[in-house]
Amino acid sequence: MKKLILLSTILISSSAAWAAGYQLQEYTVTGLGRAMAGAGIMGDDYSALAFNPAGMGAVEKSGVQAGLIGVDLRSRVVGKVNTAMGERKGKEFTHIFRLLPHLFGQYKINDKTTFGMGLYTPFGLATDYRNNWYASAQGQYSAITVVNITPALSYKLSDKITLGAGVNLQYAQAHLTGSTVDNGYSNMKNADDINAGYIIGLTVQPWKSTRLGVSYRSKVHHKLHGKDYGRAGQMPAAGSGALQGVHKVNADITTPETIIFSAMQDLGKNWTISGTARWTKWSRFDYLNIYQDNVHGRPLSSTKENWKNTWFYSVGADYKYDDNLTLRFGTAYDETAIKNSTDRTVRIPDERRVWMSIGASYKYNNWQADIGYAHLFVRTARAKATTGTGMGAVTSDIKYHTQSNILGLQFQYHF
Repeated sequence: MKKLILLSTILISSSAAWAAGYQLQEYTVTGLGRAMAGAGIMGDDYSALAFNPAGMGAVEKSGVQAGLIGVDLRSRVVGKVNTAMGERKGKEFTHIFRLLPHLFGQYKINDKTTFGMGLYTPFGLATDYRNNWYASAQGQYSAITVVNITPALSYKLSDKITLGAGVNLQYAQAHLTGSTVDNGYSNMKNADDINAGYIIGLTVQPWKSTRLGVSYRSKVHHKLHGKDYGRAGQMPAAGSGALQGVHKVNADITTPETIIFSAMQDLGKNWTISGTARWTKWSRFDYLNIYQDNVHGRPLSSTKENWKNTWFYSVGADYKYDDNLTLRFGTAYDETAIKNSTDRTVRIPDERRVWMSIGASYKYNNWQADIGYAHLFVRTARAKATTGTGMGAVTSDIKYHTQSNILGLQFQYHF
C-alpha cells in the first residue's frame, strides 16, 4: 500500500495550492468545467466518492476514469524584509506548473449498492523562490503533498434517499527549506506519515429533476518524521538544541474537516443548473512548528499561522447539445483562510479568488472524453508577518500579484 502511495506522490510531485489554504479539488475535469458546482451529486463522472460517496448511486453504469489536470500559477513578488542584519528589498517572479493526475472507478454490485475506489490529491502546496532571495529567511522552497486512496460504498435506502461512506487512507509528505539571518540553513526533506480518516454522505432526490446532497470529510492528523540537512547559524534559538549536520526532525500537520452542500436542478431536457457551498475548518492550523527528535524545548522553527475557517461557493450550468455533446460553464468565489496581512507568510501567501470556468464532454459508444478550463482571478496578497524572535526575528512587507490557469483532460469508460 505504501509503495503505491509513494509512486502516486512521485507522479503528482509537489502540488501547488489553488484553493483556500492548501486545499485542492482538482480531481474531476467534468466538475472543473462548471467550477465544481454540484460537487459529488451530478452523476456524470466517477469522482463522486471524493466529494460525497452517496453520489455514486446517481451514476447509471459501472466504469473507470483517469484524468490529468495542469495548473499554472505566476506571481510578481515585490517588497522588503527587515532583519537584525538590516533591510533587504527586491522583486521576484515565480512560476509554478504542476500536473495533478487522478484515477477513479466504481462497480454496481446490485440495484442498491455501489462500490468505488479513488486515488487523488485533496491537499497540497508549493512555493519556490530563487536561492538567497531577499526574504529567504522566512522561506525558500515549501512543498506539502497529501494523497488519498479512498474505498467507498453507497446504498440506496429508497428511490429518494442514498447513503454513502468511505475510508480516506492518507499519505502526507513535506519538504521545507530556508535560510536564517545569520547564515544558517534548514532543509527538511522526506518528512512523511500515513494515517486514516473517513467521509460520509447523503443524497436526497425529492423528485426526478432535483437532487440535494450533504457530506462530511473528517480531519486527519499526521506526525511527519524526516531529516534536516541544514546547518545552525551563529545565533541558534536558545533551548532549541540545534545541531550541525543531518539530524532527525518532526512536525505536526492536521488536514482539516470539510462539509459540502450541493444541489442540482434539471430545467427541461437540455439544461441543468447546479451549486455547491463547502465549509473548511482551517482554524486548526495555528502554528507550523518543526522540532528536532529527542530534543525538548523550543522548536527549531516556529511560524504562527492563525488561519480562519473558510467557505467556497460555486454555481454552474450544463447544456446538453445532443446525445453526445454537453457544454458547461460556471463561476466560484473562494475565501481565504488568512484574514490579516500580519498572519500571511511567504510560504503560503494565500488570498481570496474568483473562478471562471468552461468545459465540455463528448460521448462515443462506451467512451467519454471531458475537457475543462478555469481562470482564477486572485486578489493582491500582502504578507506582513514576523517570524522568529530576538536577533533572529524577520519582518516582511511583500505584495503578491498572482494569476492562475487550470486545464484538464479526462477519459471515462463505461461498462
